[in-house]
Amino acid sequence: MQVRKGVRRIGALMLVLLATGAMADTPGAVEMPSPEAQAEILNLLERQALYRDRVDWPAIRIRLQSAQGDPAQRLAVLREAIALSTGHHGAWTTTQRQRESLARAQQAGAAAVDRAKAADAVDARIGWVVIEGYASSPGAAPQEKFRQDIQRAARWQQVIRSKDDGARCGWIVDLRDNGGGSMWPMLLGMAPLLRTSVVNNEDVGAFETAQGPQRWTLTATAVQLAGRPLLDFGQSGHVVRQPGAPVAVLFGPRTGSSGEASVLAWRGRPQARSFGQPTAGVSTGNVVHTLADGSRLLLTTSVMRDRNDRGDGLKIEPDQRVEGDAATVAAAQAWLLAQPACQGNRT
Repeated sequence: MQVRKGVRRIGALMLVLLATGAMADTPGAVEMPSPEAQAEILNLLERQALYRDRVDWPAIRIRLQSAQGDPAQRLAVLREAIALSTGHHGAWTTTQRQRESLARAQQAGAAAVDRAKAADAVDARIGWVVIEGYASSPGAAPQEKFRQDIQRAARWQQVIRSKDDGARCGWIVDLRDNGGGSMWPMLLGMAPLLRTSVVNNEDVGAFETAQGPQRWTLTATAVQLAGRPLLDFGQSGHVVRQPGAPVAVLFGPRTGSSGEASVLAWRGRPQARSFGQPTAGVSTGNVVHTLADGSRLLLTTSVMRDRNDRGDGLKIEPDQRVEGDAATVAAAQAWLLAQPACQGNRT
């Protein structure tokens, strides 16, 4: 697919990241934000964090002052303030830590794709698509991030295109190993299946912010936030042969952050049903702030909602709870094959 030149991604405003491990201890010296960055972190948290009212900020500042000569203790207090005020979704991180987290996510995603390829027990009439965790290279320039994001969205659409051979009566979208990253390529990548209309724009979710809802919208070519294009192919993406076909969505405790945004985008979509276990419980949106020393604060400022404005920032329950990966796939297949679209398409 060609990319419309001049369309830049503004999605960094609401980049959603699962920050697990972002502040883990390192051997030797304690890795710390600079004094200037520490002051920025506290000010941003106190003024903008989603759950800032849960923190006694004067007490936090007194504790930080008392730990002036103890970097490890000072870092522990900062961690506590970030965790409490962001619902354990925000984090202080560095470019190197983000690279390490991305590498782990890529390994998990590759394993998930391999499992899907080996799933030959699934009926041939069902298409299986894995949407794994993804983020562009930390520290990349905006134009490079845009290029990487649009390529990943195009890759997921190509997977759908390759399976859309006329024999599919239903689909499985597997989000079980989607631990987060950037949600925009995920939504655009899933768009051929997620959209129920070939012509109309479709709202599939929103961030609930202090200024009101910022809706996630899919068009024939793009994904938008609050009416502004974030990623745009510049031409129509793939259109499946059976728009609105039944889709079984799989998720569980490894599904977090933008993985949960992807889950919510399916909730309320006609002919969609979810299977598995509750998600990680960080269905909230982060804004990325670059600090004085070049490190970053992932600041949680909003709650994710589905297309019907339902969402509380917590764990997302599947429509049908199922224990175990094999049983989850079996339940999803049974539901799909019972749908009218598959009843009239027997092998």
